[in-house]
Amino acid sequence: MKVYDRAFNENEWFVIISIIVMNVAIWLAPRIFSKLEAVGYYIFGIYIGLFYDHTISIKPWDFYDVNDNSSYQFIDFLSYIMYGPYGYFFLYFYVKWNIRRLKIIPYILIWSAFSLLMELISLKVGLFHFDKGYRMYWSFPIYLFSQSLMIIFYHLSVKRKNWKNL
Repeated sequence: MKVYDRAFNENEWFVIISIIVMNVAIWLAPRIFSKLEAVGYYIFGIYIGLFYDHTISIKPWDFYDVNDNSSYQFIDFLSYIMYGPYGYFFLYFYVKWNIRRLKIIPYILIWSAFSLLMELISLKVGLFHFDKGYRMYWSFPIYLFSQSLMIIFYHLSVKRKNWKNL
């Protein structure tokens, strides 16, 4: 096991403050989704973060570590919850701004760039440790793909909802 830090400091505070601030923002934002849809989009955001972190940060690849050491900790679980509000707001603004057709491409590119910025901040505060060969620019296509999947998920859920109402 590799240990990066033993103190409760920036990385833990970053996770906790992100969860609190982003969930308060969800609470204060005007409702545009049903409760079930909102929970679904929130959980999908968590799932995407959990899926990719547990795909490329564990064996056989084990490209990077999350938080204070290379073993799984409770704060790691909380860091995955942190992805939920970002996924929610990705779809929230997509719907609120009525993003359609070719506007989807710059929307996803901007959110992917924002995701890289958040990853850089996470790296600086010690949430991620890329000392095993991972390069941050590898994340960009992952963000492009996962955000495209979120839009597909949104459209499938709307289509299903409309189909059930017929």
